[in-house]
Amino acid sequence: MLLDCLIPRDLSPASQNEGSTLLHNLFMQIHLERRVARSLGWRGFLPSNAGKFSWTMRLANSDLVYGIVFDGEEYDDEAIASTCSLYAFPVEDTTLSYLTEDMKALYENDAHIPKIRELSKYVEEFEDFRVGTLSLIFRRDKEGFNLSMRTAKRNPRFTERPMRPARMLSALFAALYHSFAEVFKTEGRLHVLKSRAAPDRNNYFIEAEFGLSVFEDEEEDTGSDFISLKAPPLSYRPDEIDLAEQPLIHILCGFLGSGKTTFLQNWLNFLHTRERFTGVIQNEFGDIDLDTALIGDETCVEALNDGCVCCSLSDSLRPGILRLIESTPADQMILETTGLANPDNVVHSLEELSDICKIGLVVSVADAPNLISHPEYLGDKLRKAQIERADVLIISKVDLVCDNSLEGLVHSLRAMNKKALIVISANGNANFAALDHFFNLWIDKKYGLFTSRKHNPGEDTMLLSNAGFAMKPGASVYETCSVMLGEPVELDQIETIIRQSGRKIFRAKGIVDVREKGCCEVQYTDGMLTVSEAREDLLACNRWLTIIGKGLKPQAGSTAIRKQKCL
Repeated sequence: MLLDCLIPRDLSPASQNEGSTLLHNLFMQIHLERRVARSLGWRGFLPSNAGKFSWTMRLANSDLVYGIVFDGEEYDDEAIASTCSLYAFPVEDTTLSYLTEDMKALYENDAHIPKIRELSKYVEEFEDFRVGTLSLIFRRDKEGFNLSMRTAKRNPRFTERPMRPARMLSALFAALYHSFAEVFKTEGRLHVLKSRAAPDRNNYFIEAEFGLSVFEDEEEDTGSDFISLKAPPLSYRPDEIDLAEQPLIHILCGFLGSGKTTFLQNWLNFLHTRERFTGVIQNEFGDIDLDTALIGDETCVEALNDGCVCCSLSDSLRPGILRLIESTPADQMILETTGLANPDNVVHSLEELSDICKIGLVVSVADAPNLISHPEYLGDKLRKAQIERADVLIISKVDLVCDNSLEGLVHSLRAMNKKALIVISANGNANFAALDHFFNLWIDKKYGLFTSRKHNPGEDTMLLSNAGFAMKPGASVYETCSVMLGEPVELDQIETIIRQSGRKIFRAKGIVDVREKGCCEVQYTDGMLTVSEAREDLLACNRWLTIIGKGLKPQAGSTAIRKQKCL
């Protein structure tokens, strides 16, 4: 029977809502297969049953968050008819101008995001965003199923063409149609109502029939009121990335202390609020996984702390990626490299893992105060490689510089990389909607468009051998050590430890008990020491201070100094 793949039992509408069961089982079945979900255009979904049954979701070919709320169902001896309300929420900054003032008021702060995620509790508050109706009608013998959508072609609440209800909802109906066709293993019979036949010319109605006819008169010719379609409007067309089994891995790089981890935290928060759950691989020096702990509880993190991923982790990167693939259904991951990693070499190493992953965007974080104070750093070999290799350039800490200086830095970075998207970041926050939009456009275009897709070996490129990465002469040598601080210390003691640890200290970070402050997160970069209260979940971390630099000197209670190479 047609519906057995979704409801493998007898239908019991008297005791439960079969329409919500059918819809939920469809979403679960589709999203358990990451490749199938991607190829159909799904980019994440989230169920909610705090009030009515509801689901929110994203699609690859739309900048909207969609909501489906189950309203109820009726039944007789022959069929069951379920009705759902359809909602559409803009998330891109550019689309907010299309809304009425009352609708914009709901977007004045971030409170609307968790409310959308729990749509079942806030259906009345979001009434203005309800733009259509979805009907699911299926035979009691489970041999036939009808899916239909009714909406308006125009709505006075939406004044611009991209926000017309029929256009907004077409992508959602197409994704639902193709998802049912996927699980039923058969195409449906599609019809759309002609405009001239509708009592109201503003009415838009589209339906799809699977299996046997649901309605008794369906065997008669549908007549001139309907037009037959081969596929729903705005159907998603998958590309080779969608059809691949491998997840995409974005490369996040930037020199020591540029603010990569803070930016990553906020980026992940943005992605997760839009149901785009993401795994993280963090590559750091030292004996403590501080950055891994800082990411939080909602992200699956794989820590690689044996050295620089582009130099010495050829053996551990593969199993790390495989562990993430096994532990999370995320279709994308972010590899946060050490500040000493050359992205050109990281790209090369990931190319060698093409059997388990695909390379995503190269995102480089540039420290605005540091580069403005020391413009000569732009000529540094490593910083230059991080800037020129980027698909996206994040200019961090702009809240610490003046507008004129920032304008000059943007001009310099643009001269070094004319193709990258440049995003301004203050306190780790940025226009993540622009970054997400850029990523959606990129992933759905031809694979091979941006610089990170093509690796052109140069003089400084790592050479692979059967034993792993072979280092060429002249590679930079960085040293790391970690100082155990079992007892509470004064702030000046921390400064003394850092100052006495070597002639050239690039970075220091750790979790330390500071007198009169308690457990604190300590960060040192560019001669500046910052101390902030540690989160509650970091209290269980060991008290270590990891130091990265050159010419390090052993301190009392420190681990052995390790030398690690990075081009």
